[in-house]
Amino acid sequence: MRYPKDHKKTARAAILAAAARPLKEKGFGGVGVDGLAAAADVTSGAIYSNFGSKEAFLEQVVAEQLGAEFAVIDDPDPAERRRRLAEFLHFYLSDEHCAAVADGCLMPALTADVSRASEAVREAYERRMATLVELLTPAMAGSPAEQAESAWALVASVVGAVTIARALPSGERSRAIRAATLRSVTAALGGAPVAG
Repeated sequence: MRYPKDHKKTARAAILAAAARPLKEKGFGGVGVDGLAAAADVTSGAIYSNFGSKEAFLEQVVAEQLGAEFAVIDDPDPAERRRRLAEFLHFYLSDEHCAAVADGCLMPALTADVSRASEAVREAYERRMATLVELLTPAMAGSPAEQAESAWALVASVVGAVTIARALPSGERSRAIRAATLRSVTAALGGAPVAG
């Protein structure tokens, strides 16, 4: 049987998407190659043949998924980008996103693992973070230098809030931290209205 020309690329993308879920949910040390393979319904050999190693798989997950959720804010008009970002942050700091570790943002799930990973993984993380900050910068208030600084602060604030909220028992304190963070980052957008 002949496979389509892009079969290997498509298969690799499917493996990456499926196996990234347990990686985010359990952390780098909490799931082995067999677990990643099982999540993607492939053999462990398929993980090695497509990615080379577990750490190379982590690098690829970072390179393809970090900040991907924020793409919904992209718009050439800064006011519209700001409005979309404010709306997105309402979701990002929600109970639903906090509960959805496997399907949620990579940053709160895997940043600690990346900090202990190889230089190649950390460089992939840095590249994706820089791209994310470029996307966020036009939505921030202030001068260009202030905008970039605010974009970095916004990312650190929301990722930190979700990370801390997930570490706490669910309840009012978790919600209060996320609500306070939402108010703070919305103020950094120049008070853009938040839906909901």
